[in-house]
Amino acid sequence: MSSSLAKAGSSGSDVDAPNAMIDDKRRKRMISNRESARRSRMKRQKQMEDLVSEKSILERKIYEDNEKYVAVWQSRFALESQNKILRDEKMKLAEKLKNLQHILASYEVPESDKDIEVSDKFLNPWQVSSPVKPITASGMFKF
Repeated sequence: MSSSLAKAGSSGSDVDAPNAMIDDKRRKRMISNRESARRSRMKRQKQMEDLVSEKSILERKIYEDNEKYVAVWQSRFALESQNKILRDEKMKLAEKLKNLQHILASYEVPESDKDIEVSDKFLNPWQVSSPVKPITASGMFKF
């Protein structure tokens, strides 16, 4: 202690000047380091908040996409069921058409018989060819 007092007392402000500069540099460096650490903490805090926000957005998007997937899957299932029904109906109609074509083919007139003329009496059996005579009441009741 006495040596530092001797130095301080003998040299005066000359000895304190370098120490003061070192202390001033150290103090500025400490302030700078504290400010840098504060900025680093704030930066990490902001990154954490951004990540939490992004996580929330991604979770919401996953939920929405899952809802869309379920809706599309249900629609696909309904369409497949409807498609199966339509295929079965198509098969039945094709079989019916085949049967009708077979029946029609059995009734077709051969080329040699096409020259034969068929009277209207056979084509339109519900039409009466003779004139209709009215029925009178006098002719119905004979005593």
